Amino acid sequence: MKFQRIALPLMIVFLALGLSACGGFFATQNFPGLVLDDDILYISSGSHVHAVDVTNGQEVLLGNAPLRFPKDSDNNIILFAPVALTDGGQMVVPNSHPSKHGLYSIERATGNVRWTFEGSKGTWIAGALVLNNTIYAPGGEGILYALDMNGNERWSVKLSSNGLMAQPVTNGELIFVPTMDGILFAINPANGSQIWQRELNGPIMAPPLLDEDGNLYIGTLSGRMFSLQAASGAVNWEQKLDGTIWSAPALDGETLYIGVMVGKEGRFYALQRATGAIRWQRSEEGSILASPLAFDGKVLFVTELGRVQALSGDGAPLWQADLKGKLVSVPVLAGDLILIVPMQGDDLLVAFDVNGAQRWKFKP
Repeated sequence: MKFQRIALPLMIVFLALGLSACGGFFATQNFPGLVLDDDILYISSGSHVHAVDVTNGQEVLLGNAPLRFPKDSDNNIILFAPVALTDGGQMVVPNSHPSKHGLYSIERATGNVRWTFEGSKGTWIAGALVLNNTIYAPGGEGILYALDMNGNERWSVKLSSNGLMAQPVTNGELIFVPTMDGILFAINPANGSQIWQRELNGPIMAPPLLDEDGNLYIGTLSGRMFSLQAASGAVNWEQKLDGTIWSAPALDGETLYIGVMVGKEGRFYALQRATGAIRWQRSEEGSILASPLAFDGKVLFVTELGRVQALSGDGAPLWQADLKGKLVSVPVLAGDLILIVPMQGDDLLVAFDVNGAQRWKFKP
């Protein structure tokens, strides 16, 4: 199945609607965006970035008020992308408003704006990457921007005629940027020059997963899963799965886990890391749009219908929970807690222990 290029305006409609009634399309797998820093989880929830203390499920306070950005709701600010945290206490936040194209640097301690970069002419969708005192921000018009810590542009490179939908990934030497054109680029972080590119035959919605051996694992909307060599882009293996892949895989030992969308339903796969061969698969009533969470020989995934499902490494059910709302954001492991963010539900954040007991809930 060949995909036509998906125009950015159409993807912005998907972003605005969240999930459609005809199959669960959405613009980025990080919806809402989640970033854990020690005991603080930053949640990009649409109207605000919330800072939640995961030890107690309470919002971090500045004086008597919640530490949020923006402090008060602003119709000109829409926040979905995961924030990027810097060593200097900044939080880089893309504004996903369709006509206000600001990339903000926020002081984490106060929530105040330090600077705003407004050089992009497209809507920011993906989160930024911070590497060696440089911010690499994928823009909505298909341009990757490199900024210094004061928001000044160092260089930029045009990678696509569509918006860049996925957060870049790095191995410390190269930056890997996927596009909706179905191409994965390896970029020199010093000057933006292209080291290699690989055509993957389908739009790419999520960043690749990088392992300790220098291999990249990435999926496409055509249902193809790839293992590539990070240094050269050479293909180690390719595996065709039933359905469309919207998220990044998870890796635990020699097993790679990925969920897919098959119409309105989902399927969850366990693949051999070395070859891509299917070890086992499991069907679900709801589509699987978020990346799974793999840890300690177990794997956990969520579905659009609100189910949290934990499995053993061989696919045996361990526990499950059903929440109100759509589950489209990757679960986060924080110590002995698993953090789940429902969309359009009663709560913004729900914490389970690793055995499935609910510990606390957070609602702003």
